[in-house]
Order: sequence, then C-alpha cells, then structure tokens
Amino acid sequence: MRKGFTLIELLVVIAIIAILAAILFPVFARAREKARQSNCLSNLKQLGLAALMYAQDYDELLPYEDYDTDGSGDEAAGDTTWRSVLLPYCKNRQIFFCPSKKLTSSVFDGGADYGENAGYAINVCHWTSGAPTPPFGQALARVEDTASCILFLESDGTHEIGCETNDRGWVPGNTYGKRHNDGSNYAFVDGHAKWLKPDVVDKVSGDSLMSVEME
Repeated sequence: MRKGFTLIELLVVIAIIAILAAILFPVFARAREKARQSNCLSNLKQLGLAALMYAQDYDELLPYEDYDTDGSGDEAAGDTTWRSVLLPYCKNRQIFFCPSKKLTSSVFDGGADYGENAGYAINVCHWTSGAPTPPFGQALARVEDTASCILFLESDGTHEIGCETNDRGWVPGNTYGKRHNDGSNYAFVDGHAKWLKPDVVDKVSGDSLMSVEME
C-alpha cells in the first residue's frame, strides 16, 4: 500500500518553496529591470544620434526644447517640442518612452506635443544668462566637451528638465535618477549613452556634465 505525505512533510515542502520564492523573485525582478534598463539605454542612444543628424541638417545646431509652431508667441498647448523635430530622424515613437515609465496621461503622437507625457527630457539646466548654459539650441562647435555634457535624460513626465540657477552641481531627483537599479540612463552630446548613479552625476557635474562651457 502506497504511503502518503504527512502534514509535517507537506508543511516542510511548502516552507522550502516559500524560501526559494523569496530568494528568486527579487533576482527575477532585477533581471527584468536590467532588460528594461538596456532597452532604455538603446532608446537614449538613438535619440542622441537623431539629435546629431538633426544638427547636420540645421547648421550644426542642436534641437531646442520648445517650438512655437502655432505662432501664439509662447510655448503652450498647440506647440511642439524637440520630440517632434527628431521623429523624422528616428521614425519610431516608442523610443521616446522609457519601458519602466508608466504613462498616466496623453502621449506623444507625432504632432503638437507640448505638455504631453514624456519618458525622456532634454537638458535645460542653468538656463539663465551667463555661463554655464544648457546645450539645447547650441552649436556643436561651442560645446567644449561633448562627451561630458548631457543632452537627454530620463523624466517623470516633462519634456525638459533643468533649473534656473547657474550654480554647478545640480543633479536629477531620486525619482527618475534611480529608475533603473538605483541609477539612470543619460545621452551625451557626442552621441553616446551611459547608465550612471546619481552620486556619480553629482561628482562630475562640476565639470560641466549638465552644462555647456563656451569656447
């Protein structure tokens, strides 16, 4: 006659399964996030290259953050952003959104997109007059160190991220600065993209990581 499991044996098996699940689930979650991180990095890489192609067609000028397309005299509903002018160069709307960013409002549809939900933002740090200045709308030749100047970074919804002050050392907030495994992806003016931790960005921002030094 076949002997069945006792209650103790069954509880031991359940406990072992629970322990294994507790160990493996975080590993699986981290692996999934690592895959999203790689996808996001690829998106930013393509956006950086699209910006360089745009610059080649427009007298070596990087795209602006906003465009007054409706002629209203301001940037608001009905206007466009850098995403609209880069779309012809990348031909893929999906790369404008981070796979780890949950969209909660309207999304970029290829037309007027001011105020629409964004997965990535253009660097508009230090937008007051005087050096350092942000890279948007600048000529490539004026950027002193293209490999150290951020052009695009991750966003919580806005198409531009920055601060008015010209003080150095500004870094993104923790929400989007730690989106991928306690770090975030960044695209630089020279076209390369890289994952960095917020404290690393903070350490090198004094060397114009978030700004442009004029030659």
